[in-house]
Amino acid sequence: MPQILRQNPAVATRREIDSADRMLLDVVQSEGRASLKEIAARVHLGVSATRARLNELVTDGVIRWWTAKVEPERLGFALHAVVRMKVHGALYDKVSDVLAREPQIVRCLRVTGEACYIAEILARDMKDLARITSELARIGSITTDLVYEVVADRPVPTGSEASTV
Repeated sequence: MPQILRQNPAVATRREIDSADRMLLDVVQSEGRASLKEIAARVHLGVSATRARLNELVTDGVIRWWTAKVEPERLGFALHAVVRMKVHGALYDKVSDVLAREPQIVRCLRVTGEACYIAEILARDMKDLARITSELARIGSITTDLVYEVVADRPVPTGSEASTV
């Protein structure tokens, strides 16, 4: 009897991202509160096809979560800082500990180059920022920069945008 080969269901359902998916991703990244009917009209698909594509994009892990952008200043976070941190081998695990305790570290990237980590911090005032950066300084050497203005905060490019070269 011949052996029956079974495909992994996750692999079997995965498909290429096409232009309709890219348009759909553009819409939901820029207008996450749009109704399914509005999204469908913008991408020139029916509501059921739009729903099915969105579900596939979630299942395939292309869309990881639905979220809202919140204005930090409206919640009392007057300062936005970027911290570059150098950490030596044995202390890498300590970074996770600080991140778990400090929700005001809203983003942390492990990077190549002179720094090991780059963290974005939202703080209520200088005293609050000093408290958080002091914790980070116990792990490694840090350099802190205050952010004057966020110049670009873009959605993930989908490839459907017009290229300007």
